Amino acid sequence: MKRIIQHIGSSLIILLTGSMFTGCSKNKVVETFNTNKSYIYFAQRNTDNRAVELYIDSLNYSFAMDNPNLDEKTFAIPVKIAGGASQQSRSYTYSIAAQSSNFDASLVSFSEPVIGSGKYTDTLYIRIKKGTALRNNIMWFTLQLKENNDFAIGNKYNEKLRIIFTNQLLEPKWWFTWRNQFGTFYPEIYERWIQIYYLGADPSPDLITAAPGPIYYWNNMPTSAISSWYPVTFMYVNYLKQYFIEHPVYPNGDNTQPRILLP
Repeated sequence: MKRIIQHIGSSLIILLTGSMFTGCSKNKVVETFNTNKSYIYFAQRNTDNRAVELYIDSLNYSFAMDNPNLDEKTFAIPVKIAGGASQQSRSYTYSIAAQSSNFDASLVSFSEPVIGSGKYTDTLYIRIKKGTALRNNIMWFTLQLKENNDFAIGNKYNEKLRIIFTNQLLEPKWWFTWRNQFGTFYPEIYERWIQIYYLGADPSPDLITAAPGPIYYWNNMPTSAISSWYPVTFMYVNYLKQYFIEHPVYPNGDNTQPRILLP
């Protein structure tokens, strides 16, 4: 009992601290913390250490970025509770939001939504098959946690989790920042950039923390497109531009369309 009370107190401190960090945004944690309740939320860690939110609310995945022999992918989504653990397993409830989902249900399966006995964190396993339709389509679904007899909703920002999946190369979030250099997104440009700007190609240290390189690569781009700050990145961008000048490449291989060139 003493351990449970201590954990409740720790959880309360965590929630209040989270309120301090998110108070300037629309995202709020629990409005009023009741120590007699258990609160539940998705807890997929945000790998961007500079982000305000500790956990992400969406997850993108492409089979095109993974092992080509992979036929299915299993995601292990952490589900956390704040409040007291139970000596009995407890089921939580979620729904798939129809208005914010567009996917083939035959490609997706879910594990049982349960928080195990004595646990404060458990896992929801989501298995996605690499269906042929994913070669030409992007699919997505949104999970939304629901209050039930065992759990109230915890962090409001993480009561939902959107999963986006395909077998195409998706436009990365950093592309917007670098649009003046890369132009309109084409999978052909991104594929070539992955080949050119791999981890280890750029030895530059982190501009902010001075942590030794390699730091920057295609999946961890500099946050500003300023040539004087990131000269090595821009050197590789010029290599990329020159490649498309010297090698005619067309969208989806269709030479009736204008060839792909960078700005």
